Amino acid sequence: MEFLALIAGAAVVVAAPLVPTLRPAAKKVVAGGVAVFDATRTAVAIAGENWMDLVAEAKAERAAEAEARAAAVETIEITLPDEG
Repeated sequence: MEFLALIAGAAVVVAAPLVPTLRPAAKKVVAGGVAVFDATRTAVAIAGENWMDLVAEAKAERAAEAEARAAAVETIEITLPDEG
């Protein structure tokens, strides 16, 4: 797919001097591609931050649960019969 885009881009560069109306159209296509790239990069960055937050929260919860288990003391009540 990228190869086809490179070929199409090269064809536009070669044909631009021959077809004067092609250059503005090519600029619009490139501008659209840049906009899509920027939006995708931003979305990926936000998704990465959300993922790291989720991982940090999960680790904190595991650590809290392990600490609670370590602090828990099991008690056993033993009832002795009355002697008397």
